[in-house]
Amino acid sequence: MSQKKEGNKVLDVLEKMRVIKKTDDDTELELEALEDAVSAMETESFEVPPAQPAPSPPVYNPVPETPYGISGEDKNLFWDEQPQSGESTEQYLDIGHLYNVFNMKTQGVDTIYLIESYISTLPETLPAELRRSIILKIIAASGFDFDQLLNDGIDRVSQLNDYSARFASRTEEIVERHNVEIDALERQIQQIREAINERKNLHKRQFLTIESEAQRLKDVLDFITK
Repeated sequence: MSQKKEGNKVLDVLEKMRVIKKTDDDTELELEALEDAVSAMETESFEVPPAQPAPSPPVYNPVPETPYGISGEDKNLFWDEQPQSGESTEQYLDIGHLYNVFNMKTQGVDTIYLIESYISTLPETLPAELRRSIILKIIAASGFDFDQLLNDGIDRVSQLNDYSARFASRTEEIVERHNVEIDALERQIQQIREAINERKNLHKRQFLTIESEAQRLKDVLDFITK
């Protein structure tokens, strides 16, 4: 069977499904686009490759030594940054790792990614409404549960938003703790500077007293020995 006859057969199938209306002006480009749409119906499963894990940046681990002038209890206040729950918000996680945390699939015909794979088979030159109609017809003809696919996408967005909020909250907590430590260290620096100034003043006072007494004795010695 020639390519044109194959294309006409594809058009007949979609016309019976009421996805399109065939006209005499169909071009070879339109036939190829619609053949791609039908080939998507014949595919038994679609798999989205899992995201490749990106190298995680180094985690900031402060030196577990007691800072100058801070007691051990205060040190724990500043440096105790381990989360109380089992969920990790202390390092970067790519999408694949996040879905593992959420106990969600990264691929499969029962996920929102099935719809994404259908979308990718249709040319972008087709009107959005026509593409949407074709995809809905394909899903129905393939026996997939559209509501389940839609809910999977909604659930993923909800889980990602919740994790993002927890991550932001954890960041604010860590920043607040470090700011408290900075304030404490700045107070200590000010105290040390004041101690330095006091010592310099003490030194100056002591030096002048000794110099005055030494000069006094020198005058006496010079008088008596000359």
